Amino acid sequence: MKHLKKFIKLSWKIKLLLLGSLCLLGIVRLAILIIPFRYLTLFMGRKMVESPNEISSRQLLRALKVGWSVNKVSNFTPWESKCLVRAFTTQIILRLLTIPSTLYLGIAKTNVDQLHAHAWLRCGNCMITGASEREKFKSVAHFSVVPFLFDPKQH
Repeated sequence: MKHLKKFIKLSWKIKLLLLGSLCLLGIVRLAILIIPFRYLTLFMGRKMVESPNEISSRQLLRALKVGWSVNKVSNFTPWESKCLVRAFTTQIILRLLTIPSTLYLGIAKTNVDQLHAHAWLRCGNCMITGASEREKFKSVAHFSVVPFLFDPKQH
């Protein structure tokens, strides 16, 4: 009930962002469960290409808001919303906002020779999702989305 009261007090823009994040988290989770991973990577962007490290302050602020929204909502989903779901969801929203980003996939060995995987998302020079864990993992693949912006001067 406490969370509902907080939600009601939010601006309509933040409510829309949170609800959109919730819906997309569900869609992404379902896609991860039913679509083979090699096909999912086709939607993650250009493989082994980095997005720019410099973006506008406005883009960075929007990316941080999106990351906050996805991370916040993922704590309340009835389904599992771990790092890959969060990073991919955030990347999709940033793509819709024409903000470049790079999704990283990493692995690490545990003490008992098991592999653990992690995903995180970078936008500009800032980690948007998965930042707290990423230092433990070695990046094995990354996918960038650099949205095409139509520039009438070039056409």
